Amino acid sequence: MNELAPKSIVPGRPDRVLLLGVARSGTRWLATALGHADATRVVKEPDNVDADPTGTGVSRFGFGPYPMIGLDEEAPQFRALWDLSFSDRVPNKPGLRRSAARAALRLPRGIRDPLLRRTAQAMSALPGRSPHVLVKSIYAHFYVEWLIERYEPRVVVIQRNPLNTISSWIELGVHGFDLFDRPAIRERYLEPLGISAPDANASVTERTAAWVGLLTTVLGGHVERHPEWLLVTHEELCVDPLVRIREVCDQVGLTWSEGIERFLTESNRPGEGFSHIRVTREQPNRWRKRLSEQQLEEIEGVLAQYPSRGWIRAPERQPEMAGDAR
Repeated sequence: MNELAPKSIVPGRPDRVLLLGVARSGTRWLATALGHADATRVVKEPDNVDADPTGTGVSRFGFGPYPMIGLDEEAPQFRALWDLSFSDRVPNKPGLRRSAARAALRLPRGIRDPLLRRTAQAMSALPGRSPHVLVKSIYAHFYVEWLIERYEPRVVVIQRNPLNTISSWIELGVHGFDLFDRPAIRERYLEPLGISAPDANASVTERTAAWVGLLTTVLGGHVERHPEWLLVTHEELCVDPLVRIREVCDQVGLTWSEGIERFLTESNRPGEGFSHIRVTREQPNRWRKRLSEQQLEEIEGVLAQYPSRGWIRAPERQPEMAGDAR
């Protein structure tokens, strides 16, 4: 699979695009840009309906973070959610989306599941749907095969230098929830690599690196199984966004617009927090101002255990993880 091969078109339904990535890897920036393509609507994280920000475990009301769904499972709640998402009927405001989900999930399951499916089917049939719907998710790692089997979207995966991703998680307090507490995850992904979950004495830096290492490894496995997917790298997009993101548009069948160009130009300014506003040329080396030498050593020690050292697919010229001049 070649990144941004100029003449290839990503296979899949032309009206559905799925953007996958790890939190803080540039998914919001890329999704928002592509959402300005002609006749395109973006739906951001429909599966993030009730992720507990304290990281104390599985949510009480919603689907919880990083759901696990087997390929043969029915999962009627998720089927209804994604029916609505790809039909362009899910509200993008997180508060409204979570309120609606919680209200529905308080119903008895025997009533709730058929009601959700019928509602999704009815809303999907309504006129006025956008010709192209792009849905982005940072939580689909453990059920993406289920998703692809049922909806057949064109898939784009974005990766970012793990030093940038990890330093952003640390700076913003992003949490990996209960990833290392689930026996199924340990048995399927950690034990085959001879990796142990971080112990109670692990530093925040070490635990964060382990979360990112696990999630990128899982996505890397999907990418290996699906060479038809498009893998892009955040740092490469940042070199020349107007050219590189136009190439992404071409490969997933979206039409470039003045709106994309305007968004990329207007968002290229100082910003902070979870905003997609950033000085683009500063992004590839942001980690240099965020991480200490000790943190770099801790990150290197953790990521050395994972096949691609925190990348989804390691680039040909991989930067030094530590000891590089900052």
